[in-house]
Amino acid sequence: MATLNVPTGLLKTIILKEASRAPLSAVTLIKNLSEKTGGMWQPSPGSIYYITNELESKNYLKKLIIENERYPKYIITPRGKEELENLMRGAKKDLLKMVKILQVYFDTLENKNLSAQLGALFATLQTIQGD
Repeated sequence: MATLNVPTGLLKTIILKEASRAPLSAVTLIKNLSEKTGGMWQPSPGSIYYITNELESKNYLKKLIIENERYPKYIITPRGKEELENLMRGAKKDLLKMVKILQVYFDTLENKNLSAQLGALFATLQTIQGD
């Protein structure tokens, strides 16, 4: 099975987003990402811990040590929420680029139907870019 080439910074954005919803452990995050991508993306614990340590050092995350829990959990801080907003703006720009690239692929494959659908999606995403 093919693996995904994930854009730089996406894992950091996902970690902050998930930590804004509920306390987050690396093990849970790996499992969830693997399920969402059909096993095509399963970040290593090392990459997640590297990023969580970086985010914690910048005061974007706070580590929680919970009694009888094997793994630490992380929650987002107010400063982390600000950083997440910045990262989300960048993620929306990245998404626009990816949709446009997919449209070029389908143009090349002469799949006019999917190319047109992606063109419509691109136009829709542009209108919500400021959200």
